Amino acid sequence: MKTVGMEAVRQAGGLAVLLCSIVAEAAVEGPGRDQFLRAAAARGDIRTDGRLDEPAWAEAPVFDAFVQRFPTAGAAPSERTELRILYDSERVYIGVTARDSQPALVDRRLGRRDSTLTTDLVQLIIDSTHDHRTAYSFSLSAGGVQGDGLFYDDRNYTTDWDGVWDGATSHGAEGWVAEFSIPLSLLRFPDTSVQTWGFSVRRQIARLNEESESVDNPRTSNANVSRLGHLTGLEGLQSRSGVELVPYVATRGTMRPQFSDNALPYPRLMEPTLDVGLDLRAALTSELALNATFNPDFGQVEADELILNLSTFEAFFPEKRTFFTQGMELFQPVGGSLENVPQGLFYSRRIGLTTPILGAAKLTGTLTKGVEVGVLNALVTGPWQEQDEERPDRRWRLHSTRPLHLGPNSSLPGTPQPATNFLAAVVRGSVGANSRVGGSFAAATPLVGGCTEEEAALDEEDQPAECLARGGQGAAMDFDFKTADSEYGVLGQVDASRVSDGPPERTKADGTVLRRGSTGYGGYLRAGKFGGDGFRWDVSYDFSSPTLDLNATGFQQTQNVHSPYAWLHYTRPNGAGPFKGVEVNLGGGSNWTTDGRGVNRGSWFNFNAAVDLPSFDMVGVETGANLGGYDVRELDGTGIPLEREHSSFFVFFWETNGKRMLSLSGFAALGHHDRGPAPGAWGWGAEAALSLRPHPALETRLEVISDRTPFAPRFVENLGDQRFLLANLESNFLSLTLRQQWVLRPNLTLQGYAQLFSAYGVYGPFFEAASDVARTPIRISRMRPTEGRTDEDFYDVALNLNVVLRWEYRLGSTLFLVYSRSQQGLATPEGARVPATVLPRRLLSGPATDAVLLKWSYYWHA
Repeated sequence: MKTVGMEAVRQAGGLAVLLCSIVAEAAVEGPGRDQFLRAAAARGDIRTDGRLDEPAWAEAPVFDAFVQRFPTAGAAPSERTELRILYDSERVYIGVTARDSQPALVDRRLGRRDSTLTTDLVQLIIDSTHDHRTAYSFSLSAGGVQGDGLFYDDRNYTTDWDGVWDGATSHGAEGWVAEFSIPLSLLRFPDTSVQTWGFSVRRQIARLNEESESVDNPRTSNANVSRLGHLTGLEGLQSRSGVELVPYVATRGTMRPQFSDNALPYPRLMEPTLDVGLDLRAALTSELALNATFNPDFGQVEADELILNLSTFEAFFPEKRTFFTQGMELFQPVGGSLENVPQGLFYSRRIGLTTPILGAAKLTGTLTKGVEVGVLNALVTGPWQEQDEERPDRRWRLHSTRPLHLGPNSSLPGTPQPATNFLAAVVRGSVGANSRVGGSFAAATPLVGGCTEEEAALDEEDQPAECLARGGQGAAMDFDFKTADSEYGVLGQVDASRVSDGPPERTKADGTVLRRGSTGYGGYLRAGKFGGDGFRWDVSYDFSSPTLDLNATGFQQTQNVHSPYAWLHYTRPNGAGPFKGVEVNLGGGSNWTTDGRGVNRGSWFNFNAAVDLPSFDMVGVETGANLGGYDVRELDGTGIPLEREHSSFFVFFWETNGKRMLSLSGFAALGHHDRGPAPGAWGWGAEAALSLRPHPALETRLEVISDRTPFAPRFVENLGDQRFLLANLESNFLSLTLRQQWVLRPNLTLQGYAQLFSAYGVYGPFFEAASDVARTPIRISRMRPTEGRTDEDFYDVALNLNVVLRWEYRLGSTLFLVYSRSQQGLATPEGARVPATVLPRRLLSGPATDAVLLKWSYYWHA
């Protein structure tokens, strides 16, 4: 099977090279590239006040030939929009006059910076490197709320990128005005005497659900940046190799239980701490930027969502920490975001969640025309000491491994913190008009000695740092080739891994043993028609050898799998008949192991359809089935295949027009599960999210999610001699999340977050099943009923609170005041049966940790 896997990889590479040559030969100028807008040199000072009353604005050329993107693609806009562009040696200025025949109906609702707004707004898209793949985004809402982000890989968008720039709006009898002031030091651009940038402006009129743009850039396309128009007339611009420094001081007071035992919530300890740190940004050249951080603090970041994960797969959590969200688009895997591809080399959440970050730096930009590079290095290290919970150590000490942090010794971790260096590097080059090839490398290198077999045999709480460390390297080659119009394409990745450091060996969930020095390989391939109106299609193939392990630095849920699948789509984003939009998808696939056994890991099919109604509300349906197969990960790392149940489901989902004062979205799902030797059962799930905006400055969002799933026999205990205790499982969870936002001013916001989560699981009836040394698959029909037990049942309840006051008291400088609370329900008394309810039992009497953070930062640039 390894030979078959390598042949598939070689065929993928051959197909990539063939398409590369086709694309290079077919490279032509795409739609929109024949449009040129001209900027004028600013004469005199420009005040960023949203008024456009300086003489220079009257001298600037006016562009008003906007076209609709939605709802009537290519039509003339309902309202006139005028665009003017100025520049000087420091900044580029964009003035947009959004005329409106009903100015009283302009939607001026407020929101926090970078939030997704459904109000009237204007968005700039600037491809200053003119690589047709990457573009900066700047937006101003009619209420004056700023937003920014980044387009990457031509068609993808992220709000993770942030910049320090100025903008203002004003309102009058003929509409409203948005004025942007973008520092040249924020942009990367070539070192040439006359600049030509990719450029467009989009305008959103909320009450009409209308979007127009300065260039014809239809939503049916599988491209965005490569379809922009041109901005020219920028003469004599010099790269601004400036330096930006943002020092911070953070003081935190934490009140936590003295004992780690969940049954002992009191007494509590008060632990004050003090941190200082620094963020740095420097433009090394006109197209290369360095970002660094020392002792970063992310106390203002919202806590992760509480979930119930009963699978054998790691759950993916999105990155929220500023340093790891900004400028990271180049590190994203080809084909989508990290959570949507089977093998990702770099998952930033591996860094600093358990061991503090001492410092990190990243270098990103264009090395030469058409070649982008990114390098990130981070060092995690920190002090620890064994804790005597009966007599906490209240002494204060500075530690060399974390010199910019001060606090009592009782606040230190009680387990070893292995110092580790993380490195990630990527380079990607353009091919033809809008295609690329690239390579990447990532490594986690523990800065501790080796772990012996004797040390690895100890209980985990007794193991030294050498055994807790996880080291490894990963490397990949990727490609993304598209035809000149971006409708057809093929993309993929070929990767390999090597395990280093940590214990001498460890066992994966499917029984694969990884030893120091173990190597693995894998990859994925996507090909199809990804753009255009009407029918689209794509075929995919994922492959990973049993020993592929990218998780030292990346994210890889599973390995040991062949996974081909295909989708047929019918897409009408600009509407069909009475509908404003139509999307229909039909897909299916199968999975089997690559370890030579060819075990069927299951097959599936899915059908879903959604329409946008004339009211701009959306409704849809989805149905599908999992067609059995075998689970090779369930039985305690033995790799013995366990027959899976057949299941099917039906979902109805909806989303009302988000531009209304009250909007609602959600789904209701019903599924049937065979449950093996037990009678089949129905499960259900539902989610509803309600958003209320009673005032332009206020928004309340309530999310309710509940799920009740009956599982077929799950692993309970390894009885030895290839015998196992299994049981059906019925689980139920309830999540209530409340988000409240109050925007006092665009630069002063108060936001609150609260999540109440409860879950329970009940096992039974119980079964015994057996295999043999040949790992013969266990069939459901051969399981024997047996005596059960109740000590596997579980019940959990938790509450997370977070309140953040954010004040940007001057451009780029902020003050945060944060209160957070994390509370667990009191443990069920020993001998008592856990409650089978989602009601919050014994929550307020359980252990809680409260923290108050005051964080001040100051932005300085030269």
